[in-house]
Amino acid sequence: MKFKIINKPSEAVLKIAESVKKIGIEKGFDYTDNDADFVIAIGGDGTLLRAIREGKPIVGVKAGRRGFLMDVPKERIGEVFDRIRRGDFKEEKYILLEGEFNGKKVKAFNEIGVMFDRPEAIQVQAKFGRNEILIEGDGILVSTPQGSSGWSMSITRNLVSKNLEALEIVFVNPIYQPLRSLVIELSPITLKMLNKGYIQTARVVADGEIFSLMKSCEEMTVKPAEEKARLMRFFELDMIRESLWTR
Repeated sequence: MKFKIINKPSEAVLKIAESVKKIGIEKGFDYTDNDADFVIAIGGDGTLLRAIREGKPIVGVKAGRRGFLMDVPKERIGEVFDRIRRGDFKEEKYILLEGEFNGKKVKAFNEIGVMFDRPEAIQVQAKFGRNEILIEGDGILVSTPQGSSGWSMSITRNLVSKNLEALEIVFVNPIYQPLRSLVIELSPITLKMLNKGYIQTARVVADGEIFSLMKSCEEMTVKPAEEKARLMRFFELDMIRESLWTR
């Protein structure tokens, strides 16, 4: 079997990555930069997002400040290679989002949304099913359950179980609005930036990166993607306990 490593670019993590590579080769695996059977992500949340883009099963080795979804201690990577050889692991699948705006598509593991571009409130309308919500504030994010442990949690202080087949619509600093988020069934969501009497711009973001700019009266669609992210699990992962730890 062939494996690839994606790691946080710090001196300490680079040393861990070299050690992991050496152990994998000693265990009879082949290292490659192309067409790997699985990817080992070494770091935190940002490293995991990079690994997700490979579209391969992922082993998450925690070596960053944050990493709610990383279950492998770096000291046990030799055991993990042995278990991969035996097929002794679980595979968890995670919802991915697909956003479409102006004919272009983007995928995201955590969230896609419309956020203010200038220091002024914007009005964003969210439609799903027969429901319609209008929020004025800094914007709206559509988050996956796993995404609720990241940017969304910073806004809402809520955590959605990663096992739910659901989406969280997050209201970012809304004006005169008591709700901070709404959890709904899996459904396509249309986000439209309304006209406040003059043309505004907003950022279309996906997993914390700017995908495009949106102008007043433009809209985008966010929906669950057909494919899912696949993470190989070797040890118990308790996101609730991780979230409650004080750092």
